[in-house]
Amino acid sequence: MINFYDKAMNPLEPIEFIEITWNRKWNEAGDFTIYTTASEWNDKIKYVNIDGRPETGIVKKTVIEEKIEGTFVTVKGYFLEKLLDLVQAREDSNAFAKAADHTEWEFWVSLEIDAHVLANNVIGVTHQPRPSFLGGIHPADGSPWPDEVDLSIKQGDNIGEALRNYLLLHNMSPIIEIRKWPLASELDKWLMNPDEPHFTYLIGPKVGRDLSDKIIFGKGYENVSRVEYQYDDSDAFPYYQIIQTMETTGFSNEAIITDEGGNSRGRITEFYIDENNRPIDVDYYPKKVIEGNVSGIELKPANEAQIREQMRQQAKVDMLNHYRQETIVADIIQNNIYYLHDYDIGDLCSISFDEIEQTFKARIVEVNETYSKNRLELKITFGTPRKAKYIPVSI
Repeated sequence: MINFYDKAMNPLEPIEFIEITWNRKWNEAGDFTIYTTASEWNDKIKYVNIDGRPETGIVKKTVIEEKIEGTFVTVKGYFLEKLLDLVQAREDSNAFAKAADHTEWEFWVSLEIDAHVLANNVIGVTHQPRPSFLGGIHPADGSPWPDEVDLSIKQGDNIGEALRNYLLLHNMSPIIEIRKWPLASELDKWLMNPDEPHFTYLIGPKVGRDLSDKIIFGKGYENVSRVEYQYDDSDAFPYYQIIQTMETTGFSNEAIITDEGGNSRGRITEFYIDENNRPIDVDYYPKKVIEGNVSGIELKPANEAQIREQMRQQAKVDMLNHYRQETIVADIIQNNIYYLHDYDIGDLCSISFDEIEQTFKARIVEVNETYSKNRLELKITFGTPRKAKYIPVSI
């Protein structure tokens, strides 16, 4: 069931719609579109969600169009995860730790995310007259987090991109839940704007599962009507060289350089290679050289291991934006396996191409749902497929 709410998250009566598309995405914030008649549309609608889903949509654009058949309304918006993309870091921050070093890991890491990523940058109650987001964004209690924190954020960085890239490395994606009331410690901040709706946004990672041995899509399995494969490695870099320059010297395998003032400085180099990102059927490795932006730790020889690890992490994150583009798009028939019951966005599944006798393993990175006339049409996009053993279907 599709639910509608006003700006204060009060439930509104459902409307009759011609079509709704609900586009969930793993690598970025999703979006939605509502198409209905002007007589059905309620301009008090500000938030939309679907029963049993973690995401909530916020209305951002309304277009009213007169046609021969009547007057129609098209409404577009995005999911709340987009809020993280609207904020830039106000200051440098770093958080590095491993689960083995902390007994209550999920509780501890949620505090780190709150302190290093969100509190100083997204909320900012001590840095400006009012918070960036009324009620603020905080880690949700009990949410799973990766078993390693490795976040380096520089002033001006996009908070959403930094957090999402960190989670994607661990097969996770951020989900934001909206709460109607702010945290008690911040209540005094809302008194100056009593007429505005005030919310707390809670963020928690969604974990992708490996279902590749259980969930197989293919025409032979009678659960797809169309399958399309796309490949593009024109912007892929499998080989990174990271160069970091420090004011001090004494690092291992360093180059000594002299600045304009005649002072000696140390320069170290790290490399990061991902064979899976190599362009197909060529005998070269496109190389990208980047300048290290290590921050938040003292750049001295005693911290060399941490400096080099942060350099490699920077290369991993940059490679996410320069990875070879392999996608499989399938129109789904809900016949023997069912969306949300058997599989969900973020899960690793198998896709069988009977015509070419190939099977791929790939993660569901986008689910496009279209609701119209009591029908649901599903289109699923799988990203970065990997070849697997072909599984023929016996009929």
